[in-house]
Amino acid sequence: MIAAVTGATGFVGTNLIAELLSQGHKVRALLHAGSRAEQGLRKRLPPGSDIEIHHGDVLSPGTLQRAFSGAEVVFHLAAQISISRHDAEGVLRTNVEGPRNVASACLENGVRRMIHFSSVHAFEVPPHDEPMDETTPLVDGDVAPAYDRSKSLGEREVMRAVEKGLDAVILNPSGIMGPNDHGPSRIGRTLLDFARGRFPMVVPGIYNWVDVREVVSSAISAVEKGQRGHKYILGGEVGSIRKLAELVAEAGGKRAPRYSAPLWLLAPVAPVIETVAHLTKTSPLLTPQSIQILQSPCDFRSDKAMRELGHRIRPLSETVGDAVTWFRETGHLP
Repeated sequence: MIAAVTGATGFVGTNLIAELLSQGHKVRALLHAGSRAEQGLRKRLPPGSDIEIHHGDVLSPGTLQRAFSGAEVVFHLAAQISISRHDAEGVLRTNVEGPRNVASACLENGVRRMIHFSSVHAFEVPPHDEPMDETTPLVDGDVAPAYDRSKSLGEREVMRAVEKGLDAVILNPSGIMGPNDHGPSRIGRTLLDFARGRFPMVVPGIYNWVDVREVVSSAISAVEKGQRGHKYILGGEVGSIRKLAELVAEAGGKRAPRYSAPLWLLAPVAPVIETVAHLTKTSPLLTPQSIQILQSPCDFRSDKAMRELGHRIRPLSETVGDAVTWFRETGHLP
């Protein structure tokens, strides 16, 4: 199989490419021209990995043709992830125009199947007593955060292409974490901060956490087993932020924080942190949106993905433990 991958240098993209190569597939990675991304990507892959590099941008349709020509499958992972309202314009452009351009290029080049990575945030938040599954309506209107709207609109672009004849499958993962997090990702940075004892208190709240290895396995399985035009929620184990801190401590980090910061204290502080991060061009962990996410229902049902793709829910303790071990072995932790 010849597979083209956008978002190749990201957390999931790097893990996906490594697994595709290990299975004997040929991989084309789409990278920005003139960037140092190629050098970084090769460092993250096993020595001697035979990977084809194509320079392009999902926001520049003309650059996609060569990368997709002759490819059997395109994994579209390139996206802008943000929990800050200040990034709304870029998030909406990348996460809506990107899928539109990739889907069009797939149609033009006769790609056999497109695997589009969306998110559980593309769905409306159900009432607290109802689970989320693939029948949950997509986010609609301008009230939801920009990231949620962008993932919903991105899915709609892919489905428009499906109506024109494209064979595409949509994946909706929850919060992805695990080893081989070279960036590291926002969740990876949180685990590192816990391991280094940088948080005096934990934020109250829970979320649904899925292992990156299970996401990659399900994505590759979707190439042959996913149904055309269908979506699949890739969820994992539900756990609180406190549980994450405790699991990191068990895996060899510093002692978990004893106290939880009350919501009445966090609510007025979060917008300030968000604004400071915007001015200093850093990525905040605490924003009004992140607080909202951690207080929302997270009963994401992966029954369909488990039944049709063989998706697995790996124990959170194993995922966190493997991530901490990897961070230590690669020098991120002493």
